Amino acid sequence: MHAVSDNAPLPNAPLLHDVMPWSVRPLRLGRGWPMAPDAATLRERWALFTAADGEEERAALLHPTRARGLHSRVAQLPGHRTATTALARESGPCPEPVPIAHGAHDRQWLIPDHRLIDAARPELWRVLDGRQVFAVEQAYLPDTDESPVAFGALLPDGRSPAGRPGWIRPLFRQPGGSDPNLAPGLL
Repeated sequence: MHAVSDNAPLPNAPLLHDVMPWSVRPLRLGRGWPMAPDAATLRERWALFTAADGEEERAALLHPTRARGLHSRVAQLPGHRTATTALARESGPCPEPVPIAHGAHDRQWLIPDHRLIDAARPELWRVLDGRQVFAVEQAYLPDTDESPVAFGALLPDGRSPAGRPGWIRPLFRQPGGSDPNLAPGLL
Protein backbone atom coordinates (compact mmCIF):
# COMPACT_ATOMS: atom_id res chain seq x y z
CA MET A 1 0.00 0.00 0.00
CA HIS A 2 1.35 3.41 -0.94
CA ALA A 3 0.78 6.51 1.13
CA VAL A 4 -1.07 9.34 -0.59
CA SER A 5 0.04 12.84 0.31
CA ASP A 6 -2.56 15.34 1.48
CA ASN A 7 -1.95 17.44 -1.62
CA ALA A 8 -2.12 14.70 -4.25
CA PRO A 9 -5.40 14.19 -6.10
CA LEU A 10 -7.11 10.89 -5.52
CA PRO A 11 -6.65 8.57 -8.47
CA ASN A 12 -9.87 8.02 -10.42
CA ALA A 13 -11.79 10.53 -8.28
CA PRO A 14 -14.63 12.14 -10.24
CA LEU A 15 -14.55 15.87 -10.80
CA LEU A 16 -17.28 17.92 -9.15
CA HIS A 17 -18.73 18.99 -12.50
CA ASP A 18 -19.09 15.30 -13.40
CA VAL A 19 -21.07 14.62 -10.21
CA MET A 20 -23.11 17.87 -10.07
CA PRO A 21 -23.43 19.02 -13.69
CA TRP A 22 -25.59 22.15 -13.24
CA SER A 23 -23.62 25.15 -12.06
CA VAL A 24 -24.21 28.88 -11.84
CA ARG A 25 -21.73 31.73 -11.85
CA PRO A 26 -21.43 33.58 -8.52
CA LEU A 27 -23.33 36.72 -7.62
CA ARG A 28 -21.81 40.00 -8.73
CA LEU A 29 -23.06 42.83 -6.55
CA GLY A 30 -21.40 45.69 -8.38
CA ARG A 31 -21.38 47.76 -5.19
CA GLY A 32 -20.66 46.96 -1.57
CA TRP A 33 -23.36 48.78 0.35
CA PRO A 34 -26.28 46.31 -0.21
CA MET A 35 -24.33 43.78 1.92
CA ALA A 36 -23.42 44.20 5.60
CA PRO A 37 -22.72 42.17 8.76
CA ASP A 38 -26.23 42.90 10.10
CA ALA A 39 -29.70 43.77 8.84
CA ALA A 40 -29.96 46.99 10.86
CA THR A 41 -27.02 48.52 8.99
CA LEU A 42 -28.71 47.73 5.68
CA ARG A 43 -31.94 49.39 6.78
CA GLU A 44 -29.97 52.50 7.77
CA ARG A 45 -28.19 52.56 4.40
CA TRP A 46 -31.51 52.17 2.57
CA ALA A 47 -33.04 55.01 4.59
CA LEU A 48 -30.07 57.22 3.73
CA PHE A 49 -30.44 56.34 0.04
CA THR A 50 -34.20 56.99 -0.12
CA ALA A 51 -33.81 60.26 1.81
CA ALA A 52 -31.23 61.60 -0.68
CA ASP A 53 -32.23 64.80 -2.48
CA GLY A 54 -32.20 64.49 -6.22
CA GLU A 55 -30.70 62.10 -8.71
CA GLU A 56 -27.16 63.40 -8.38
CA GLU A 57 -27.02 62.60 -4.67
CA ARG A 58 -28.70 59.22 -5.19
CA ALA A 59 -26.28 58.34 -7.98
CA ALA A 60 -23.35 59.16 -5.68
CA LEU A 61 -24.79 56.76 -3.08
CA LEU A 62 -25.79 54.02 -5.55
CA HIS A 63 -22.47 53.85 -7.44
CA PRO A 64 -24.07 53.10 -10.85
CA THR A 65 -22.49 50.52 -13.14
CA ARG A 66 -23.14 49.48 -16.73
CA ALA A 67 -25.57 46.85 -15.41
CA ARG A 68 -27.49 48.92 -12.85
CA GLY A 69 -28.30 52.58 -12.47
CA LEU A 70 -31.01 54.83 -11.09
CA HIS A 71 -33.33 54.06 -14.03
CA SER A 72 -32.70 50.32 -14.46
CA ARG A 73 -35.89 48.28 -14.72
CA VAL A 74 -35.61 44.64 -13.70
CA ALA A 75 -37.92 41.92 -12.40
CA GLN A 76 -38.18 40.96 -8.75
CA LEU A 77 -35.94 38.19 -7.50
CA PRO A 78 -37.83 34.90 -7.13
CA GLY A 79 -39.35 34.63 -3.66
CA HIS A 80 -38.97 38.35 -2.82
CA ARG A 81 -41.57 41.06 -3.16
CA THR A 82 -39.69 44.24 -3.94
CA ALA A 83 -40.57 47.31 -5.93
CA THR A 84 -39.68 47.38 -9.61
CA THR A 85 -39.91 51.14 -10.06
CA ALA A 86 -36.75 53.04 -10.91
CA LEU A 87 -34.47 53.64 -7.92
CA ALA A 88 -34.49 57.34 -8.84
CA ARG A 89 -38.08 57.47 -7.51
CA GLU A 90 -37.85 54.83 -4.76
CA SER A 91 -39.36 55.95 -1.45
CA GLY A 92 -40.56 52.71 0.13
CA PRO A 93 -39.18 50.76 3.07
CA CYS A 94 -36.07 48.62 2.82
CA PRO A 95 -36.74 45.16 1.42
CA GLU A 96 -36.26 42.62 4.22
CA PRO A 97 -32.54 41.72 4.34
CA VAL A 98 -31.63 38.04 3.99
CA PRO A 99 -28.60 36.13 5.29
CA ILE A 100 -26.09 34.94 2.70
CA ALA A 101 -22.87 32.95 2.83
CA HIS A 102 -19.95 35.30 2.14
CA GLY A 103 -17.13 32.90 1.42
CA ALA A 104 -16.83 29.59 3.22
CA HIS A 105 -16.96 30.81 6.82
CA ASP A 106 -18.73 34.18 6.98
CA ARG A 107 -22.39 35.14 7.10
CA GLN A 108 -23.46 38.55 5.85
CA TRP A 109 -26.83 40.15 5.16
CA LEU A 110 -28.02 41.30 1.75
CA ILE A 111 -30.83 43.53 0.50
CA PRO A 112 -32.56 41.15 -1.96
CA ASP A 113 -33.43 43.86 -4.49
CA HIS A 114 -32.58 43.02 -8.08
CA ARG A 115 -32.21 46.74 -8.88
CA LEU A 116 -29.15 46.88 -6.59
CA ILE A 117 -27.36 43.71 -7.73
CA ASP A 118 -25.54 43.71 -11.07
CA ALA A 119 -25.75 39.92 -11.54
CA ALA A 120 -28.17 38.47 -8.98
CA ARG A 121 -28.44 35.03 -10.64
CA PRO A 122 -32.25 34.62 -10.34
CA GLU A 123 -31.92 30.89 -11.03
CA LEU A 124 -30.21 30.51 -7.63
CA TRP A 125 -32.93 32.50 -5.84
CA ARG A 126 -35.56 30.34 -7.57
CA VAL A 127 -34.22 27.11 -6.04
CA LEU A 128 -33.43 28.59 -2.61
CA ASP A 129 -35.53 26.94 0.10
CA GLY A 130 -35.20 25.01 3.36
CA ARG A 131 -34.03 21.81 1.64
CA GLN A 132 -31.39 23.31 -0.64
CA VAL A 133 -27.66 22.83 -0.12
CA PHE A 134 -25.14 24.74 -2.20
CA ALA A 135 -21.66 23.53 -3.11
CA VAL A 136 -19.24 26.34 -3.90
CA GLU A 137 -16.00 25.58 -5.68
CA GLN A 138 -13.16 27.48 -4.06
CA ALA A 139 -10.40 28.75 -6.33
CA TYR A 140 -7.05 27.05 -5.75
CA LEU A 141 -4.97 28.64 -3.03
CA PRO A 142 -1.52 27.05 -2.53
CA ASP A 143 -0.17 26.30 0.94
CA THR A 144 -3.52 26.40 2.71
CA ASP A 145 -5.78 24.00 4.55
CA GLU A 146 -8.87 25.48 2.88
CA SER A 147 -11.19 22.89 1.40
CA PRO A 148 -11.60 23.16 -2.36
CA VAL A 149 -15.38 22.96 -1.90
CA ALA A 150 -17.61 24.65 0.69
CA PHE A 151 -21.15 23.47 1.42
CA GLY A 152 -23.98 25.40 3.03
CA ALA A 153 -27.70 26.08 3.13
CA LEU A 154 -27.44 29.87 2.79
CA LEU A 155 -27.40 31.43 -0.66
CA PRO A 156 -23.67 31.85 -1.37
CA ASP A 157 -22.10 34.87 -2.99
CA GLY A 158 -19.34 32.63 -4.39
CA ARG A 159 -16.49 34.50 -2.70
CA SER A 160 -13.24 32.53 -2.44
CA PRO A 161 -10.19 33.07 -0.21
CA ALA A 162 -8.12 33.19 -3.40
CA GLY A 163 -9.98 36.30 -4.48
CA ARG A 164 -11.50 34.64 -7.53
CA PRO A 165 -15.13 33.60 -7.26
CA GLY A 166 -16.05 29.96 -7.59
CA TRP A 167 -18.91 28.26 -9.40
CA ILE A 168 -22.04 27.50 -7.36
CA ARG A 169 -23.65 24.07 -7.66
CA PRO A 170 -27.10 23.66 -6.04
CA LEU A 171 -27.93 20.15 -4.83
CA PHE A 172 -31.44 20.44 -6.31
CA ARG A 173 -32.55 21.90 -9.64
CA GLN A 174 -36.08 22.60 -8.38
CA PRO A 175 -37.46 23.98 -5.11
CA GLY A 176 -38.70 21.46 -2.57
CA GLY A 177 -35.86 19.01 -2.96
CA SER A 178 -37.01 17.60 -6.28
CA ASP A 179 -34.84 16.95 -9.31
CA PRO A 180 -31.39 16.41 -7.78
CA ASN A 181 -28.46 18.05 -9.53
CA LEU A 182 -26.61 14.76 -9.75
CA ALA A 183 -25.28 12.90 -12.75
CA PRO A 184 -27.58 10.17 -14.05
CA GLY A 185 -27.03 6.85 -12.33
CA LEU A 186 -25.73 8.22 -9.01
CA LEU A 187 -29.00 7.64 -7.16
